[in-house]
Amino acid sequence: MPAKYVHLDGHAVHYLYTGPTTFPDVPPALDRGALFVLLHAAGSNAGMWRRQLDGLGERHSVVALDQPGHGRSDGVEGPASIAESAALVDRFLDAVIHRPCVLVGRSMGGAVALEVAAAEPTRVRGLVLVCTSARFTLSDATIQTARDVARGRLPQQFTTETFSPTTGMDLMREAWMEQVKTDPRVRLTDLLACQAFDGRPFLSKIAVPTLVVAGADDGVTPPAQGEELAQGIPGARLEVLAAAGHQAPLEQHAAFNELVAGFAESLP
Repeated sequence: MPAKYVHLDGHAVHYLYTGPTTFPDVPPALDRGALFVLLHAAGSNAGMWRRQLDGLGERHSVVALDQPGHGRSDGVEGPASIAESAALVDRFLDAVIHRPCVLVGRSMGGAVALEVAAAEPTRVRGLVLVCTSARFTLSDATIQTARDVARGRLPQQFTTETFSPTTGMDLMREAWMEQVKTDPRVRLTDLLACQAFDGRPFLSKIAVPTLVVAGADDGVTPPAQGEELAQGIPGARLEVLAAAGHQAPLEQHAAFNELVAGFAESLP
């Protein structure tokens, strides 16, 4: 998968993309079909979108970036808030993306996408909010476990709670292999940023076509939270994917890709 770095605010920000490769300091053309910019979840990275880069990239242009401290981007700390992450994405759009895009965010990435779309509607042609919420409900136990892992009091946790009961071990293993590419301290920072986020004031400000995607078996951001997003954003549509949990774009990648491509192709 082609990859590049772009220097933003003193960070070397890594991103994956589709289409022809170019020289290191030359941004890719990204001129085929619709343009998707994919934003990862807490403690995750661009690699979790590989099945979207492969599937959507057959007809469209696709970019997935690592926030600072995540994946292959530099830094030992992640952005301290959703607003800070959104500001980084805004600068990334300035540097790399030169036409309106379909912004796709999962979980924490959905919160970031929501904030970007509310502030910069002319940059966003469409918005896809995946397995996310206007207000995350993270338990004290979840935060404490992440804190203990970050302090070295517990090993990294490879649990099944983000998956549908129908998801196979091969896909779970794929997600866990990406999980270890981000420092547990950064994951903790991400979770604290999600816990502090309240996106409800942004909902009525969204002025672009919006698709909300929920996993029927998502126990982290249940479909009811997707319904709240769809009801709060003018004209938004909700789609619930069967046999999918909080990792819906991985668990049901073919159905997800078809849904997102159809949404983009229907935009004016």
